[in-house]
Amino acid sequence: MNQNNVLLVGQIYQDTILHVHKFPEEDTKMRANNAEQRTGGNTCNTAKVLAQYNDINVCYMSAAGSRETSSHIIETLQNIETNETILYRKDKMLPSSIIIHNEESGSRTIISNNDLTDLTCEEFVQVFTKINKNNQWWIHFEGRNIDQTIEQIDWLNTKALEERWRHNLIISVEIEKPERENIDLLIERGDVVFFSKIYAQHHQFTDAHSFLIESPLLQQKLKPSAIAFCTDGSKGASAFYNQTKQAFHAIPPSIKKVVDTVGAGDTFNAGVIWYLSQHTLQIADALKFACHLATQKVAQQGFDNLAINK
Repeated sequence: MNQNNVLLVGQIYQDTILHVHKFPEEDTKMRANNAEQRTGGNTCNTAKVLAQYNDINVCYMSAAGSRETSSHIIETLQNIETNETILYRKDKMLPSSIIIHNEESGSRTIISNNDLTDLTCEEFVQVFTKINKNNQWWIHFEGRNIDQTIEQIDWLNTKALEERWRHNLIISVEIEKPERENIDLLIERGDVVFFSKIYAQHHQFTDAHSFLIESPLLQQKLKPSAIAFCTDGSKGASAFYNQTKQAFHAIPPSIKKVVDTVGAGDTFNAGVIWYLSQHTLQIADALKFACHLATQKVAQQGFDNLAINK
């Protein structure tokens, strides 16, 4: 069954990206080779990629600054439903990030500012109740605001079970930053779980493949039918289907030059969500598709024209 409605829940940012030849030394002045501004935030980036596919309806839920400071940014999210899903915070600014992209090494240094109150469970319930028309969803949660996110997922899961449409719901969670308190509690709540390279490294694994099949934490916490993915930078990515204990690995295609790595992982997530929403349980193909999509992202600036027809 195809999941044609995708809701992404997270935090939108306004990113300023400074491309420099090398990382600046402290207390020095440097001119950037290039600078650009774009909307950012993990789930916002994922939404921008998904919105390039005509066969799904993409909704994005986030807190934002006041309408005066944020509405012009929200309006740039083309083909993404935001009319009822953005919660404006009075007298606040849209969260922002400065990203220093070191062209010499490819590293990204991110400095963020955010004084907004994150989405509460009560707000999530109110918004979802408004937009839910047919009880058929893929809902993806960013691994932030952990306590409230847990409440949101638990409410959603209970509602779908009680109303007997849980089989029409896929819940995915992003487990990226290991330092976030209680982030491990999200693992057991995902039908699809996305892990980052740094999360695997934090748990003493040097590669994604061994992390997915050997980690005691995953063996303990993954749902019996869960699908787990873990990215591994230039080495590609791996996947694990807990129900059959099958593991998969995909190597990205080669490219001439790494141009822009900002949002590569978010693009990978979009590739998996789109592919599995259209091709149920074709995990190996979804992994390969997502790797190719993320590689295409790395080879270009920004997120425009990324959609790959399959």
